[in-house]
Amino acid sequence: MKVDKSLHSKDERLIEILEKQKQDLVVRVLRKHEEVEAGRDFTDKVLASLSDLFFLFTDSFQLAQANEEFYHTLGYSPEDKELTLAALVGDTEYISIRHALEKGALKNLATYLIDHEGKRIPVNIKGSTYTTESGRILHMLIATDMSDFYSMMNRMHESQEQLLHSARLASLGEMAAGIGHELTQPLNAILLFSRNCLKVLPNLVDNKAMLEENLHIIIDRVNKAASIIRSLKDFSRKTKDEAIPINVNSILTNILNFLHAQLTLSEVEVDLQLDAGLPQVLGQEVKLEQVFLNIIQNGIQAMGRTEHPKMTIKTSLQSHLEPETLQEKEFIVVMIRDNGEGINPDIQKKIFDPFFTTREVGTGMGLGLSIVDRILRGLSGFIKIEPPSGNGTSFLIYLPPCPMRFEGAQ
Repeated sequence: MKVDKSLHSKDERLIEILEKQKQDLVVRVLRKHEEVEAGRDFTDKVLASLSDLFFLFTDSFQLAQANEEFYHTLGYSPEDKELTLAALVGDTEYISIRHALEKGALKNLATYLIDHEGKRIPVNIKGSTYTTESGRILHMLIATDMSDFYSMMNRMHESQEQLLHSARLASLGEMAAGIGHELTQPLNAILLFSRNCLKVLPNLVDNKAMLEENLHIIIDRVNKAASIIRSLKDFSRKTKDEAIPINVNSILTNILNFLHAQLTLSEVEVDLQLDAGLPQVLGQEVKLEQVFLNIIQNGIQAMGRTEHPKMTIKTSLQSHLEPETLQEKEFIVVMIRDNGEGINPDIQKKIFDPFFTTREVGTGMGLGLSIVDRILRGLSGFIKIEPPSGNGTSFLIYLPPCPMRFEGAQ
């Protein structure tokens, strides 16, 4: 039997072509596999290098993939295959995140992630939803651990409160002469009337009325000294963070009573003009005391060489542009004006800078007015300087009125 050589040759060429196509197909498959593996390896390296927590969820919000930082921070293991978004953030936040992702994207949500021990880790989350070519829906979330940030903010807050407390104690030091004078008066009276009592002890019957009168005076002077000491203790107490409705007029009156001895020794005349119809301010009483005390004490010192020192303190309700929004709003305005040396216009912009002072070296740190500025900004208020018509300086303190809901709750 004869075989057609041309047919046999065609079959061999066909087999050769098919074999070559097979080899090309295998090579392309291998290359594609290598590309996929390389891409996967690259993705894994990128995820591993992220300092943020990366986690990928299925359409049912079951954890599909996470990076090393996720497992390291929260203490879970890659073997924990049953993790869900609800278990990581709690039911309430889960609903919020799910709704946001269903709308398209989640942007900067401040929340907490729950670690394997149930501890809440503060994070800032953003994320989006991605649909693969095969139609699979994946939810990708990236969380930034905010623990260190909040810890730093707490330390800064504690430092600021300590600085404020130190400034109050420094103010007490500046008032030492006046406080000593105020305590000396009742102590001298106690000494004098105690000696009188000792003198009449041998003849109690004839001097009973005078003895009783002297003892009442002693008790009154002891109560006066105790009141001075109590006011010192109240003033030196640390600040409480809780904001409450405050009567500005009452604080000013209390401060002036507290500074009575210092004002008397400095022969300062005080003109007090308080608007009785002022609304309250929402804030911390101790902080507002510090604001007014710093400015009044600065005024007393500025009038040290003035022949007839006079301080005017006035409260009113005025409309003024808010510096940040440039919108006209109502403010409680406290004007504290002295007729002292005044402030050079060249340095007026610097006086609220920390550690800026015009006093001699060793007599002040330059923190008083910077603390005043910080306290007022924290209360959504501000301070301005206006030169009076004559000598001296006028400080204008602007404070927003307390919202009605707080006044009703007080």
